[in-house]
Amino acid sequence: MRRLRRLGTIGLLLSLLAGCTRRYYRDFADRDVYRIEQSRQIDWRSNLPPRPVEADLRSRIGDKLDPNFHPIPTDDPGARPYQVSAGRPFEFLGWKKRGFAPVEDLSWVNCIPRDKDGLVLIDAASAMRIGLLNNRDYQTQVENVYIQALGLTLLRFTYFPQFASNQQTEYFHTGAGKKQVNQLQLFTQNSLSWTFYSGANLLVNFANNLVFGYNGHHFETVNSNLLVSLTQPLLRGAWARNVTQPLSVAERGVLYTVRAFAEYRRQYYVSTVTNYLQLLLSLQTIRNQEKLLEQTKRNLDELDAAAKAGLVDTLQRDQLAQNYQLAKLNLLQAQASYQTSLDIYRVSQLGLPPDFPVKIDETLLKKFELSDSRHDTLRADHDELTLALLQFDEPPEKSVMADAARKLLAEFKQLREVSDQVKKELAKWRDQLEKEKGKKGAGPGPTEDDERESDKRQRVLSKELTDGFTISRAALLDNIDNTEEYLEKLDAADPEVAWLVLRQDLVARDFRARLAEQFVIETQARVYLIEVNPVEMTLEKAISVALANRLDLMSNLAQVTDAWRNVEFDANQLLAGLNLVYTANLNSPPNKLAIIGLNAHNSSQLLGIQFQAPIVRRGQRNQYRLDQIQFQRARRDYMLNHDTIVQAVRLDMRNLNLNRRQFEIQRESLLIAARQVDSAEFNARTATGASSGGGQSVGLNLNTALNSLLNARNGLISEWIQYETSRLQLFRDFDTMNIDAQGVWTNDDVVPTFGGEPVPTTPDPLAPPRESLLPPPASTASPFARP
Repeated sequence: MRRLRRLGTIGLLLSLLAGCTRRYYRDFADRDVYRIEQSRQIDWRSNLPPRPVEADLRSRIGDKLDPNFHPIPTDDPGARPYQVSAGRPFEFLGWKKRGFAPVEDLSWVNCIPRDKDGLVLIDAASAMRIGLLNNRDYQTQVENVYIQALGLTLLRFTYFPQFASNQQTEYFHTGAGKKQVNQLQLFTQNSLSWTFYSGANLLVNFANNLVFGYNGHHFETVNSNLLVSLTQPLLRGAWARNVTQPLSVAERGVLYTVRAFAEYRRQYYVSTVTNYLQLLLSLQTIRNQEKLLEQTKRNLDELDAAAKAGLVDTLQRDQLAQNYQLAKLNLLQAQASYQTSLDIYRVSQLGLPPDFPVKIDETLLKKFELSDSRHDTLRADHDELTLALLQFDEPPEKSVMADAARKLLAEFKQLREVSDQVKKELAKWRDQLEKEKGKKGAGPGPTEDDERESDKRQRVLSKELTDGFTISRAALLDNIDNTEEYLEKLDAADPEVAWLVLRQDLVARDFRARLAEQFVIETQARVYLIEVNPVEMTLEKAISVALANRLDLMSNLAQVTDAWRNVEFDANQLLAGLNLVYTANLNSPPNKLAIIGLNAHNSSQLLGIQFQAPIVRRGQRNQYRLDQIQFQRARRDYMLNHDTIVQAVRLDMRNLNLNRRQFEIQRESLLIAARQVDSAEFNARTATGASSGGGQSVGLNLNTALNSLLNARNGLISEWIQYETSRLQLFRDFDTMNIDAQGVWTNDDVVPTFGGEPVPTTPDPLAPPRESLLPPPASTASPFARP
């Protein structure tokens, strides 16, 4: 039993010598910091998803190794010789057993889900999930919150009772021979220091000194001392409102940091989605450029055949050929620019290496496919048939004409199937117009009349297209019947007449006309089926919502109060020093061996008042004047931020309305450009001479029309993306985005309000922001308030 007690005593002494473990201190700090962070999440807008300060172990920046005993990182060979302890025997004592580790652990690569093709599919949601795990700047923001709260724990500790214990063991030798003295001196000191919110400071110190002499087997001396000192300021540095100001600034600073991080999370979402939309814009631009290249090549082939037949001027063919080469050059540049943007997105937004295998989800681009892909197939097949027929200067054998007619009949029937799809899309457009009937637009300025006019134009156009589709559909069915009749009567027909009917009527006129009609009708229907997400809110309401919810404006308002209190805090430092002092010095009785015993006859006590005249106050004076200036700056910063928010919301609403109206204009421009291309291609096909008429201008007209169509296609998706970007920025400037732990915007379908309260029509431009859109939390009392 005694042995166990001795071992326990030895273990306790060793633990006191070594202190607590690294893991204990790390976990202790985490508990304090996370408790502080959680206490600052008093509003849903500043709530943060629960996560430790360390990066996720599945991420690229995560570290799976023991943080308290991390392996030795690989050193730089060039810097190694300048390590002062390099090569010394104890440099790696106790470290080598941890091993060595590279800076980056590549196992994270297997933690990102991929498609069957080995590529990571990037859309708005997956980009946020990957970015929240791997983005370095986001991780730094998480750490900033932790560091701010970590500093607060030290300031809080200054107002806790602080204990200290010291033990000093010394061997003392003096003299020689019989006069030598050998002593073992044991000095123990235990102290308590406590600073109160009133400014009082209590110091309690107990010291004990034992001197054991080797010459005799007894204690030579035993001295004990208890010192108690209490100082209570009455002027300078007195009372909680002055003493605790530095602590209050730190306490409130954590709240500001948490709010700033919540705002950063919203801005990070907006930038991630916006840059993703810009990548989609680049992709669609490439698609449009490829479409232009394909159309130009098809027209170039026809124009080349027509130039050889003497139907158009060769200059017109060369002009179109030049445009074709320019289109190829622009396509190469667009593809290279897209790859550069994708590399930047991977590194700066997602935190991935620039060569990480990813692909962009193009689902959103499907709405910008303005025609059925079968149109292109039919046009390519028909162009091949037309070029084949142009090779004959004289009517070919009837078997050749029969084969061409059968191919044409198959194309007509395929076009009938496409026509069925066009019919469904027209019906969908009409249903959409009925649902939107009576709805009002939104945005700054008088836009409701414009939107009613736009709705009216769409209804008129919808009826016209429906009527035109009915006529075109009937003509298509007649064309099918005529082609079947042509095949039945071909054997008995005159070759010259049959050849003329086939080439000019059925091939060049009827099929081209039906294909163009169905293409134009479907293009217009699909263009108007593209919608934008409306934001039904007036400018006055938008400004009021932003002023009521912006966390940075709330923090600015609180910082004005901080600055004012700093003025008062440093004004207190200008006062005279007037302190109430009590000191007790209690000692052990003389010539006694009592280790703890104290004797009143050998002790003293002091009670008094200390006064220090405020004569030398140059530094305090300067700080006081500096605080006054800082207070005025804080006021101006609040007013500037207030005005900046109003300016930003006004710009957002203005851009939102502008982009929406420009989108409507781009729809009209696209339809006009599509008709121009159709007319230019028709004129090129029907040119009858190289030296006069359309044969001298078809190339120039085709170039102009095709470039206009490209610009209109690019402009349409550009305005749609600009509108979505403006909408995202508006809600970001509201500070009402709820971004969950996965980085998903969960309330994107909710128009922000005041929780059911009416929105003032003319808000006070400098009114303090409303505290919350939701009911107040259960308790927002200060943790330092008295019960």
